[in-house]
Amino acid sequence: MKRLRLPAQLASLDRFRSFVDQAARAADAGPEVLLKIELVLEELLVNHVSHAYGAGQGDSEVACFCRPGFFCLEVVDEAAPFDPLQQATPDLTLAPGDRPIGGLGIHMVRSLADEIYYRREAGRNVMTACFALTSTAPFQPASRTA
Repeated sequence: MKRLRLPAQLASLDRFRSFVDQAARAADAGPEVLLKIELVLEELLVNHVSHAYGAGQGDSEVACFCRPGFFCLEVVDEAAPFDPLQQATPDLTLAPGDRPIGGLGIHMVRSLADEIYYRREAGRNVMTACFALTSTAPFQPASRTA
């Protein structure tokens, strides 16, 4: 398992992204999977930066590992216990102005990851997201027709 620990700051996002991208490419993650991984990573890290430590400072740690058929990443903080998976699924039938604030990010994470887990371990919040590596078709952006 490879790990990278950096300050929980927006300035750290590029280094985390590069670290995870390199590990995912080494695991032969295809372009579609790479995009999902990047979106999930960014959402989880931005949440750390915005909410984990309040006005204080702390670190975020990202770990990458593989298991048969999957690439997984863990995003870890040492903040107060918080399991985002316990948040209610947002009511997407409501107009955006009528929805309570929050919950869309974790909804997106749940939608993009094939597996997602939370655990509290040794005073740390650990979010694990795993992505199936079975997609073999090359990513093709939607073509525009006039």
